[in-house]
Amino acid sequence: MMSEIHLWGKKVLLDKSPVVFSYQPGDDWLEHWEPKTGQWKCEDGYLIGAERESTAALLISKREYGDAMMLSFTVQAIPPATRDLNAFYFAKWNDERNFLGESYVCGLNGWYEHRSGIERDEQDGSVSLYTSTALYQYKTGDFVRIDVGCINGHSFMMVDGQMVTELQDPRPITPGKVGFSAYCTQLKIKDIEVRELYWEPFEQSYTPEF
Repeated sequence: MMSEIHLWGKKVLLDKSPVVFSYQPGDDWLEHWEPKTGQWKCEDGYLIGAERESTAALLISKREYGDAMMLSFTVQAIPPATRDLNAFYFAKWNDERNFLGESYVCGLNGWYEHRSGIERDEQDGSVSLYTSTALYQYKTGDFVRIDVGCINGHSFMMVDGQMVTELQDPRPITPGKVGFSAYCTQLKIKDIEVRELYWEPFEQSYTPEF
């Protein structure tokens, strides 16, 4: 397991970042999670979400987290599904829309063009900020480990220990709930963990290479 995460200007020390929620899906899943849209169930040690239409099956935590946190989980897009291995954090719920309100959403093989990235959603459903890349490509059927975190608006997403993207939000969202989004796909999720992140300023500079 990695012991540090290096961000632009920040160093996260995982050994000093306590685990505040650790969960293996089981019969008690509805004590911790609330299915909001789509179809959700717990089966064979996995949370399973599915949505055939071009919208999201949303599962949201009953607990809020704030300030500096990281959500980690193992996920698979269940074949023949190939896309939108998504999660969200610091999320608010919009009862009028019956959908996510203000929140951050991260994902792999999404945004209609097999992009991976992070977006900020507003209360009205609009997207005000996002970052994406086509460089990371999810291999259909693989289980991957996603770590997605945020420190005062500075978000990051890693897959199997590899940094995929960072996003700096000048209007940080906090606190909020975490959860998962199966957007026109079907997902299996296990090994869920939330940490409170301990971090330090990180002075970075180059040394000569020639």
